[in-house]
Amino acid sequence: MVATSHAVDEAPGEDRASKSRQRPGGYSGRLLLRMPRGLHEELAQASDRNGVSLNQFITGVLAGAVGWRREDGARAGEELPVPRTTSRRLSVLLALNLVVVGAAAIAAIAFLVAAWLT
Repeated sequence: MVATSHAVDEAPGEDRASKSRQRPGGYSGRLLLRMPRGLHEELAQASDRNGVSLNQFITGVLAGAVGWRREDGARAGEELPVPRTTSRRLSVLLALNLVVVGAAAIAAIAFLVAAWLT
């Protein structure tokens, strides 16, 4: 699922003219959003695939849809942190790989010694 710049225009809901109102001057950065359960599920699965929180994923998609840039000038969502589960999983796999390579090396040396002695 890819958000487009027309995502806001395509979103279901009430007519914009009926919802036009004045907003207070400040924004808290918090937003309560209701959505269909199926969309919530798809967004959660996409955030899992990307290894980020659901909040970070939705924020990145929304920022991309409006072309928002962070205060440091980078586009929102460009630099996603490596989640701990991925780095831990990678560490475990690397350690397992080291054990397998070590076992293969010991077996190869044992075969060479056995062949040399016979």
